[in-house]
Formats: sequence, C-alpha cells, structure tokens
Amino acid sequence: MTLALVNGRIRTGDPRRPVADALAIAGARLALVGTSAEVRKFVGKGPRVIDMKGGTVVAMPDSAAVLRRGAAASFAVFDSGTEFEQFRMLDGAIVLDEFA
Repeated sequence: MTLALVNGRIRTGDPRRPVADALAIAGARLALVGTSAEVRKFVGKGPRVIDMKGGTVVAMPDSAAVLRRGAAASFAVFDSGTEFEQFRMLDGAIVLDEFA
C-alpha cells in the first residue's frame, strides 16, 4: 500500500454503497474504497494515513467519473466548509498536499 485517506466523502458509483468515507491507494490504482475502519484494517501500520476531516473527494480530471477499486488514483480532496483544495493525486503521484 502507498497511502490511505480516511474520514471523507467519496462517490463510489456502486448502487449498493453509493458513498464511502475512505480509500487505499497501491501505486497508481485504488486498492480499496470503503469505510475508514475497513481501510485502516486493510492497510495496516505501513503507509501514511491522511485524515480528510470530512473533505469531499472528486475524481480528476473528469469530476463525473466514479472512484472504485481498480480505478486510477486520480482525484482531489476539497475541504467540506471552504471548498479549498487540500490534496490532489494524478495517476498515483501526489501533486498537492496541504495535509503534510
């Protein structure tokens, strides 16, 4: 695992679970999209874990795309109150990290 983001809002595209709150990234792909507890258990103690503090995750570059397991790790995280962009990853590469 490369990175985990928890405590956010993620549109999954899965009608059984349309919104998740965490995701795990392995390389340039999403390895898991689920609850914060599921993602924390999945990644273990190895990778960095970012608390999004309720931020909204939006797929990039197409904001209409959905984020689910196996999808490209291309997304941005926006603060829930200010809509300020806090984090951006494109094809597994971090290009903006206000959480650091």
